[in-house]
Amino acid sequence: MNPKKKKIFLILGITAALILDFIGIFAGAEHLKMISGICIGIGSALFALCINGLYRLSYEKEFPEVVRLEKIEQQDERNVQIRNRAKARTSDITRWVIIGIGWLNFLVSGPLWITLALIGVFVLVYLLDWCYMDKYQREM
Repeated sequence: MNPKKKKIFLILGITAALILDFIGIFAGAEHLKMISGICIGIGSALFALCINGLYRLSYEKEFPEVVRLEKIEQQDERNVQIRNRAKARTSDITRWVIIGIGWLNFLVSGPLWITLALIGVFVLVYLLDWCYMDKYQREM
């Protein structure tokens, strides 16, 4: 996508973000509190992302050589392997954090649905791991 189109989409995103923020701020009725909070949250995140995108477009225009070098470095085989190993390690840690939160919730007599949901996520991660390992073993 060319930079001019990106800029137009980002400006439209900023406009949508501001509209969501104003809807969230002025929807002050008691029964709309949740919708108000959701609108403000989504609007603020969208605004930050679009401002970052505009900054990145400006940076790419000002320093094209640096951007080209960053792209080459990001696609370098060694860096790709480093990122993949970091993701794998992070996944291992995250699994045990999820089950730890589930145990903690159980021990403090928290809602049962939270404990069951965390156990479900834990099992889902292992199932996805198994499916992807099977898929990659067939491909290689």
